[in-house]
Amino acid sequence: MRSRPEAVSYTHLTLPTTDKLPESNLVFLIDVSGSMWGPTRLDLVKSSLKLLVNNLRDKDKVAIVVYAGNASVKLESTLGSDKQKIRDAIDELTSGGSTAGGAGIQLAYKVAKQNFLPKGNNRIILCSDGDFNVGVSSVEGLEQLIENERKSGVFL
Repeated sequence: MRSRPEAVSYTHLTLPTTDKLPESNLVFLIDVSGSMWGPTRLDLVKSSLKLLVNNLRDKDKVAIVVYAGNASVKLESTLGSDKQKIRDAIDELTSGGSTAGGAGIQLAYKVAKQNFLPKGNNRIILCSDGDFNVGVSSVEGLEQLIENERKSGVFL
């Protein structure tokens, strides 16, 4: 059995192998409001997230939280070994409605904390055009929410 190299080197780029990286608990927080309609918005987000899914390790976990007029969990935390289930959930996303971004952020933190990995990478990946118009929507209010949640070990 051949051992894996510590890093793969290219001309000007050295990429570490993923063996030594901590497992990830990711929450994809996706804006599916009406302003995200079209090929340069939600369609681009969907294709980008599917590329990311292709690089998940079996031990990594992904949940999907969406928001428009309200926030909901589209996919409960799912192991990276079930890539097709994650891709299918992404493919089902459609846009429409207002933008309850604050509620989406709060729900994403809740889901991330429910699946928290004490020695892992606990992260929310926000995909949005930045237009929050329902609930907590001021820059100051959102900054305060994110600063308070940072203490939990989950990062946006």
